[in-house]
Amino acid sequence: MKYHILLSAFFAQQIGWSQAFSSLPLTAPQRYATVALNLSNDWNGEVVSNTADGNIQGCTLTQVEGSMTDWIIQIDGTQADLGKFSEAIYKKITMDAKQQQFQGFRPGTIPPHLIPTYKGFTIDECAREATLEAMQQNNIRPFEDARNEFEFDTISILPPKKKKKGKKKKKKAVVDADSKDAEEDVPQWLTFDTFKEAISAGWSPGQTFSFIARNVKGQKLANQDISEARPLGGLPQ
Repeated sequence: MKYHILLSAFFAQQIGWSQAFSSLPLTAPQRYATVALNLSNDWNGEVVSNTADGNIQGCTLTQVEGSMTDWIIQIDGTQADLGKFSEAIYKKITMDAKQQQFQGFRPGTIPPHLIPTYKGFTIDECAREATLEAMQQNNIRPFEDARNEFEFDTISILPPKKKKKGKKKKKKAVVDADSKDAEEDVPQWLTFDTFKEAISAGWSPGQTFSFIARNVKGQKLANQDISEARPLGGLPQ
């Protein structure tokens, strides 16, 4: 499934990134401006990993107890390859931004204070599209506006890489000591409650992340292809 970036001031205000996301050079003639992603010959804009059945890897779907239409979706960003997806989104919106003229800055320059806003949009958009993909591949048709109502938490990222010191390492005479050092080199994932906290901790587009999506609402359909189906309650295109 091809992914699209939905660029709108309304959406950005919903997720709370920057004081005025509408000031960014992202315009939409209607509610959303849809821009197809196809930025690399090696990656075609798909979140789906190359599994035998075509389903997204690292997806765990749980039905909320007592409800037929509420779901919780957990995405493992490494298995779903969200790093490449987030990088493609970020490249697209920043390329568009560089075509604009910001007052006080040279042409092609994005004001530094806007970078966190673009990163915030990127990680949020990536998570929403991955959640929609997981719903589709599990034959769950989302309700109208379900995409905007997703709530995300338990955002896990890898810690920023530490710069290696120039000192030469001493040879280890004991094999067990080498094994211990190898174990200590394995990075420990960091977990945060919000995307903003994850970005502040060092996440950048191109890096993977895992998350849990809640308030996911949709109807489970039995053995139906819903790839072309519109959301329940939505108007015909």
